[in-house]
Amino acid sequence: MWGACIVFFQAVLLGGYIFAHSFLRRLGEGLYLKVHLCLLFIPFLFFPLSNFHLSFNHASLPLVMDIFWRLAVTIGPVFFALSTMSLVTQSWLAASQLKQRHHPYGLYAVSNLGSFAALLTYPFVFEQYLTNTEQLQIWRVLYIVLVLGNLLAWVMIKVKSQRHVEENAAAAPVEMWQILNWLCLGAAGVVMFLSVTNIITYEVAPVPLLWVIPLGIYLMAFILNFKKNPWCPSWIVRYIGPIIGFQAMMYFMSQKHFLPVILVIAILCGLLFFICMYTQHQLIRTKPSSGSQMTLFYVMISLGGFLGGILTSWIIPLLSNTLIEYLVGLLLVALVIPKSSAKIAAWISGVSVVLAAAAFYIWPQFVKDYHLWSFALLWIAVWFSFAGLAADKKFFVPALIVLILATPLLEPIWQNAHFILKKRNYYGIYEIYNNQSGIRVLVHGTTLHGIEFVREDRRSWPLGYYSPSSPIGSLLISDIFQAHRVGVVGLGTGTLSMYSKPSCPIDYYELDADVYKLASDYFWYLSSAPGQVNVILGDARLQLKNAADGAYDLLAIDAFSGDSIPTHLVNKDVLQEYRQKLNPRGGVVFHITNRYLNLEPVLAKIAIDSGAHVAVKDVGDEGINMRSIWCILTWDDDRFIKLITQENWVPLEVDPGELGRIWTDDFSTVLPIINMGELAISLKAFKPLTW
Repeated sequence: MWGACIVFFQAVLLGGYIFAHSFLRRLGEGLYLKVHLCLLFIPFLFFPLSNFHLSFNHASLPLVMDIFWRLAVTIGPVFFALSTMSLVTQSWLAASQLKQRHHPYGLYAVSNLGSFAALLTYPFVFEQYLTNTEQLQIWRVLYIVLVLGNLLAWVMIKVKSQRHVEENAAAAPVEMWQILNWLCLGAAGVVMFLSVTNIITYEVAPVPLLWVIPLGIYLMAFILNFKKNPWCPSWIVRYIGPIIGFQAMMYFMSQKHFLPVILVIAILCGLLFFICMYTQHQLIRTKPSSGSQMTLFYVMISLGGFLGGILTSWIIPLLSNTLIEYLVGLLLVALVIPKSSAKIAAWISGVSVVLAAAAFYIWPQFVKDYHLWSFALLWIAVWFSFAGLAADKKFFVPALIVLILATPLLEPIWQNAHFILKKRNYYGIYEIYNNQSGIRVLVHGTTLHGIEFVREDRRSWPLGYYSPSSPIGSLLISDIFQAHRVGVVGLGTGTLSMYSKPSCPIDYYELDADVYKLASDYFWYLSSAPGQVNVILGDARLQLKNAADGAYDLLAIDAFSGDSIPTHLVNKDVLQEYRQKLNPRGGVVFHITNRYLNLEPVLAKIAIDSGAHVAVKDVGDEGINMRSIWCILTWDDDRFIKLITQENWVPLEVDPGELGRIWTDDFSTVLPIINMGELAISLKAFKPLTW
């Protein structure tokens, strides 16, 4: 969903830029402004002011095409109109008599400042206090204000109709190397901020809303470099080689896991800021001298961003099992570094290569824990090696290419693990390995999906979050709900299959077909299940509609991983759908173990609103059991009492006066339930002066 939306919006933005660029070249600003005003009124026929919808059989389309179609017939027209605004307003200003006409690029900084303000206010203000419907109503009013503002500007600010056409005819053509340079810089910035986002959310800490930071850094770099008086410290340009080296080192260091999570995030984001400042500085430094070529400049930046988004979101996940796009982004930056006129001695480049090899290959084999001296030596080696390599581009670019190609060899050394399988798809990276205790593990990013004994005589023992002493395990063993059929949302390794019976089959609902293949090929729970197990692929909420009403005595919702809380599976509206598929005396149990989110108040509010009893059970690490927290909702008084008295579930109570807004399909916000204590604990335990 995220990848499809990113590419859709970048594609429409590029389309808007090309549209404005083409018509401005042919018509000039004066005539094109009439087209522009007409374009702003077209969205009134679609979104956001009418209820116009196109009906179609979405099941016949692939998921990405389905998303594209839905976006195209709703937000598509209005976003296309908005995507032309940046080029139009800058060309409009350049063709006007206003005193600011000599620096139209400042409006691009203003545009990105607006995006930055929206990015910071949306999750912390709009999403937290307003429903989607209320947000849409406000958006509709603001769009009308925007259109009226354009009409007012059209009346007050006159332009020369043929200025752009005349200047374009007189201007010297832009050289191909310059066009490719803009393209590469545009792609590099997008690839870097997307790849840093991937590393943080996949490998470091799945903390909600952390994705805001890399995107905010990317936008802030545009603001600082495109404002009237551009700002970029000269040392960033001077030391871009070592900065790229530090970035490359942090790619591997983030897999070492001996630095506090919050420190790794800070370093990654700090280095991203330097990289984005460099790329945006190079863009504004090489901007075209002719105003008529300004639109081409922005088209190439947008095209680069679009290609960078395609590369990061769609192509690399199919070609690589690692987050290699991070290093590819650094390679793109290296390609646009100007060649040095100074001659570099061959021995300097040779020493630089040796130092780089020592840092990336030899160091991780000898250093297994954090020590200040070894850490300092590593960064000193990286500084000098990449400073030497960057001085001679014919060594620098090949060195990064070699590093990219060697990544599959280097990663196991840095992680100090031998993977049975490492697989990446659009949902993230899956890793399977056997640990020293003879247990096979399935990890998705930083989230443990399931474990199983490797020994054949012990494979049937449910482990981890689903052991017999876990809340869900003991619940299924006690059979308080007298289950004749159980539904489970989220497959993992299929551990709960071991609680199936000939008289009680289990139906799994799994979104990712690759998870089913991994669970079948590398784990034994599904094949060893004592009862029938059915795996139904697809979005659980859609697939559950096909189940018979009252089919399940117990539904287990276990689809949560990291910060990817599927809010459409845990809200008031979906609970009514669950209830429809439940036996009237049945229950819904949610797996809410999470380091960074506390879902207890969310579920308590939903339960009270729906008239359900709600209780929670937290079982800590004990033998083959891993700590897990489960929350259950049921409408049956007798069975709820048994849960409390026989199984030690603890009732959840919330003051009705403090319920606040309940999660629905129209409203959800994770901000009030985020727990940042985990990050603080890791930082507090860190001893930076350990020698």
